[in-house]
Amino acid sequence: MDEVLPRVRHTFWLVGPLVTFAAVVALLIVARSYDQLPLRPPECSFRKVAGIPCLGCGGTRAARALAEGKIVEATRFNPAVVMGVLGSVAWVAAGWTRYHRGAIPPSITEQNRRLKRNLVIAGGMLSLNWIYLIFCLP
Repeated sequence: MDEVLPRVRHTFWLVGPLVTFAAVVALLIVARSYDQLPLRPPECSFRKVAGIPCLGCGGTRAARALAEGKIVEATRFNPAVVMGVLGSVAWVAAGWTRYHRGAIPPSITEQNRRLKRNLVIAGGMLSLNWIYLIFCLP
């Protein structure tokens, strides 16, 4: 009779996603109570000098709107913030699924390939976000 071996669950799939998600939640909590904080962000130096918004312009307003549940308004201020929050949720879901299934972590070569691919995708998305901010930032 063949024995069924128990699945080995690798925490590799959970560490990165959960740390990132915890940071995102912490930032949204800070954004939610932003009006009570004694600090205010400085005016954007890049925008002052170049006359166009930087990649982060509208990010604080987007995080505040997102923390209040105003997703459309947050997207108008800075779509990259909304995509980052949604991406962190998707990463946790994917990590949890792989952990629960007992998936074997990829080799270092495969991890490097995925990292390069994801950097190219993120760079392209941030470039598109910057174009949006230049032409449409309220």
